Amino acid sequence: MKNIHLLFCIMALLIASCAPTNEERAEKLVSDCIKDYLTYPDSYESISTKIDSTRVNVSKIEEILEQTKEVASLGSKIRSLEFDVESAQSTMEIYAPNNYYYSDFERGQYNRAKAEYEECKSELQRLNEKLLEKTANLRTVTNSLYTDEPNGWIVTHRYRSNGDDGKQLPPQEMIFFCDMAIEHCQGWTSKQYEFITNIIKSINESETDNELLDNISGLQYFL
Repeated sequence: MKNIHLLFCIMALLIASCAPTNEERAEKLVSDCIKDYLTYPDSYESISTKIDSTRVNVSKIEEILEQTKEVASLGSKIRSLEFDVESAQSTMEIYAPNNYYYSDFERGQYNRAKAEYEECKSELQRLNEKLLEKTANLRTVTNSLYTDEPNGWIVTHRYRSNGDDGKQLPPQEMIFFCDMAIEHCQGWTSKQYEFITNIIKSINESETDNELLDNISGLQYFL
């Protein structure tokens, strides 16, 4: 009976030793993912893979990027309208009625500027109200980026491959997020991931909506 028990223990150890580690499984998963996008998949060569648990809710990242794009675009429209309002107001002051000679041309310029001022002012108010809603949503999504417990793995993978011209590129690095079972992953280049983390940092460090707009201004062209 002891011999049978010992045999079971040995078999269990052998099975455990043959099972791939999380790092090996992660490398296999991300390697397959990378090869799908390479012009010359046979040129792929793994250099290193590092894996660690993460509390990042990866589904929120795309949501943050999309909402950041919307807020930045909205902020750009608002600033353009603010300029139009100031310009129309300035024109109104130039052609404002006075007690001296007032020509039809001056009256026409004033009326056109006044109409533009009122139209832009109304649109500006509407967009500012929309901005308040959008920035609140963006902050809410950003605050929900991290879960209380680990929900997956973050994988840093370096590799070599050939570019579209068939020539070998310098070593590349990508950051992947995998589920706990290491069956699905989503990744970005290290530069893209640095860009994403800087966006999230800017959102978290912005105390006011104006500061938030300053920090993400122009990002809609890069997202």
